[in-house]
Amino acid sequence: MWGRAANQTKIEAARETIRTLLKDWRPQDQLGLVTYGHRRKGDCGDIEILKPVGPVDAAALMAQVNGISPKGMTPMTASVKMAAEQLKTSEGLTSVILVSDGVETCKADPCAVAAELKKADVKLVVHTVGFDIQDRQAAKQLECMAAATGGLALSAGNAGELGKAIGQAVEAARQKAPPAPAPPPQPKAEPQPAWNLEGSVRLAENDDPLVGKDFITWVFYKPAPRGIDPEYVQTSSNSLIEAEIAAGDYLVDLEVGSVKRRTSVKVEAGKMNRLDVILNAGRLALRAKRTADENQKGDVFWEVVSKADGSTVFNSYDAETSTIVAAGKYALTMTLGAAKVARDIEVVAGDTTAVEIVAGVGRLQGSIVFAKGGPALRDPFIEIFAGAEPVENEASVTNAYDAKPKFDLSAGAYRAHIKSDGVDRTFPFEIKAGQRLDIEFPLDAGIAAFEAPGIDTIEIKGQDKDIYGERQAITTLYAPFGNFALPVGKYVVVALKDGARKEAEFEIRAGQRTVAKVDAP
Repeated sequence: MWGRAANQTKIEAARETIRTLLKDWRPQDQLGLVTYGHRRKGDCGDIEILKPVGPVDAAALMAQVNGISPKGMTPMTASVKMAAEQLKTSEGLTSVILVSDGVETCKADPCAVAAELKKADVKLVVHTVGFDIQDRQAAKQLECMAAATGGLALSAGNAGELGKAIGQAVEAARQKAPPAPAPPPQPKAEPQPAWNLEGSVRLAENDDPLVGKDFITWVFYKPAPRGIDPEYVQTSSNSLIEAEIAAGDYLVDLEVGSVKRRTSVKVEAGKMNRLDVILNAGRLALRAKRTADENQKGDVFWEVVSKADGSTVFNSYDAETSTIVAAGKYALTMTLGAAKVARDIEVVAGDTTAVEIVAGVGRLQGSIVFAKGGPALRDPFIEIFAGAEPVENEASVTNAYDAKPKFDLSAGAYRAHIKSDGVDRTFPFEIKAGQRLDIEFPLDAGIAAFEAPGIDTIEIKGQDKDIYGERQAITTLYAPFGNFALPVGKYVVVALKDGARKEAEFEIRAGQRTVAKVDAP
């Protein structure tokens, strides 16, 4: 259930469907919940009655559903049997709605058991919903259980279809009499398959084969002597491969999620050949949140690095994502804006490692203006430094050329250092997790527009002279001069030509444009 259906994991789609179903649940309808494969890996006895049949407390039931984490086998036959046992004493029609995304993996016969249950309790009806089923055997098992008990056999490929299918099954279960069973199918001659090689991939021993949205690439090569590249034969991109290939020996390169494997297969003529690959891998499900109560929708960077060799095995820009990686230890880093969170994780073969990281960020929305309430600057440079006071050789945590910058920052104290032409200001601020902090940064500055006809070079200096009788040099500009931002104050513009100099004084006022004229010397 950690595989993806459309744009979300199947377990999330199931939770969403149940949440919607419970919103309109009728008080007179009783409900029970049986789950399997959610506590222990490889245990066919991992079946639990989470809620006995009875009145529904939607909030309590939803809390139980949210706590389900798929990780084990698929003993769906034994689960239906347990559910039927709970319904024995009920009067009238009793229904079991079985939702499954895979084949029975615990050596039971779903068809035979369903027929036995119907024989023992004629009131029992089993409705089945196959969720994103790609395995023909799994689909047949679900259809057979429904047919044996007079139930509906439904299928769904995404959350919307799942909701409709379960809703249809619930409506059927509310009827006073079971739906008329479908007429028995007429026997048909089994068509001969048009392929001679079937292949499947499992994360670990005893796991279900990967199906559906687990995209798998199979590339076949003919072996070659050492030092010579093997000869390419063909590629398949199905999760369960059905290939027509000439008899012979082959190398097979597989790519599943972030895992690559090379194996071999011998294809014999006149028979169905099978290749079953064990990846020794697990699923990694990642979710980033801004705060404990606020999800993140994008602008996240994940990086997963192998502890064994330092290689990057996976990265993504999605706030919620998943992949398959080889079993082992990894260094996981999540970057959200200027916030970076690192965590060591271990992935176990056949298991799902679900990691949720709360970045604890706030959003700074800045507005850089010449004066309070005044016009904005054009593309000023802003750097954000951590801490209330500067430290030696510090580096900024983020920066931008923008008069209305937006930054996601970890909670804490910062300094905004803003530069534009001759303006250089620093503003301290603090931000909290989950906070949207709107700050106006008034630079107490204006624009100098220089007019110096016939002049190629001008110098801008402060008006006041120091103890040596010299003015502070601000900058040197070359024609064309254009506009130049300066802090509020009095200045001197010096025109230079052929070794001669001529000065003119001007004053900058906050939020205003001053035209400074100087003639040629």
